Amino acid sequence: MDPQVTWNALIREWSDGNWLDVFELAEALFDWLSNDGFPPETMGTLRLGADWNQMIGLAAAKFALKRANEVLDNPAGIPDSVPFTLTCANCNNEGPSTVCDALEEGWSHFQYVPAGMSEKFLGYCPVCRKRDLES
Repeated sequence: MDPQVTWNALIREWSDGNWLDVFELAEALFDWLSNDGFPPETMGTLRLGADWNQMIGLAAAKFALKRANEVLDNPAGIPDSVPFTLTCANCNNEGPSTVCDALEEGWSHFQYVPAGMSEKFLGYCPVCRKRDLES
């Protein structure tokens, strides 16, 4: 295994929201590092040493495993440990603060977006859904 290739792929898949790939890559990296495999460079061009990279790699892999499990285990892809903040992917309208309220109001197609600035979930509001159905 090449831990640098795995690390880079893990970051890319996390960013793209490919949770099954995140899980598999994080598991492989965690196992590698837990068995004293050499670590990847975790900070790009900054060279902070093997101890730093080992700890960051382990922590990131453990976190990614946990989050990917939460997303994959929930039928709607909503991790339990993430506050539900919703915005419409089409019109940027803010949604309700709970999944139940969002469903009752007619929101759909929720997607977890870990890199969102204020929102953590994108979906489609009832107004945009209605407009799309009418066109």
